[in-house]
Amino acid sequence: MSKFSENLPLFSLAICIAGTPLVGAPAKALKADINPSAARTAMVEKAQKLSRQVEVANLAATTVDPFSPASFNAPDPEEMRLAAEAARRARGVPGPRVASDRDLLIAIAHQIKPTGTMNLGGESILLVGSQKIRVGESLSASYEGKPIAVTVTAIDRTSFSLRLNGEEFTRPIKSGSNP
Repeated sequence: MSKFSENLPLFSLAICIAGTPLVGAPAKALKADINPSAARTAMVEKAQKLSRQVEVANLAATTVDPFSPASFNAPDPEEMRLAAEAARRARGVPGPRVASDRDLLIAIAHQIKPTGTMNLGGESILLVGSQKIRVGESLSASYEGKPIAVTVTAIDRTSFSLRLNGEEFTRPIKSGSNP
């Protein structure tokens, strides 16, 4: 006899029991998906009270909004100064007038930004960017859009001297930011 035929009576009994409702067992009360109208009315009234928009009083005109201060979009004073200087240079408007060759030499000397000095074979060399300038060589600069050549007359570990039309000026080499 096969295993299926041996278990057939138990299998049939299980199907009969599962398919038939139990007689005498109390039926569970079914709960409706929609609340009765009285309960719904109370909920709707509560929702309307919660969603009612209240008129907000206007703030005084002098009240400062901390999330959007008046100066938020204002330009930076330093940026404005730099923009004005760039516009002046673009227009070719002359800067402060120089009264003498010495004043011109001083103005040019402050345009030169040396990065340091070095000594090569006993000869001092001034380093300006990638340029290596020796004593006696000319250095070109511009003032008010005009190229001007000045001569390097001396190079020290902490300073250098320039000459223009018989006038001479010595300027210090400062590490870090140059004036």
